[in-house]
Amino acid sequence: MSKSLTWTKEAFARTTTILDNGQIVGTMRPEGTFGRDVEAHLNDVHVLFDVTGFISHSVSVYDLTNARQLIGHIALSFGKRAELILANGETYQWKRHNMLMRDWDMIREGDGQADQEVVSYSLTRQFFADHGDISVDTQLPGADLIVLAGLFIRNYFQRRRRAAVVAAS
Repeated sequence: MSKSLTWTKEAFARTTTILDNGQIVGTMRPEGTFGRDVEAHLNDVHVLFDVTGFISHSVSVYDLTNARQLIGHIALSFGKRAELILANGETYQWKRHNMLMRDWDMIREGDGQADQEVVSYSLTRQFFADHGDISVDTQLPGADLIVLAGLFIRNYFQRRRRAAVVAAS
């Protein structure tokens, strides 16, 4: 069974908003004016994506509702690849479908069965604002965290791409 959500990030805004039937159910916002860390929540899940490193970044994921307990790590790889590794051993691969990052998925790995998409994302409109759809496998425990991680990774790579364009100018 799957659930559909939408997400939006207005032009010049720092906050990404997640909606369920037009109602805000989550947000994602960088901490501070130039901060790399991102605080996010979706339903009852409230996390901090803590970005560390100078050239090679790594991301630790902390549960803000449980005394900042470390609950996972995001391994960022060259070529816009990333993997979410949860503290319980579950692994999810972030996979983009094209160069423009209009479609991407979080795919569960390593459970002995064929890899399966558990969250699918799409960018449906991009003019002064980014708007998109999210399809979530609601049978999955911890689906809200996976949704947030997939959006965080996409936004991370978008920021890196924009920074590279500015640096090359």
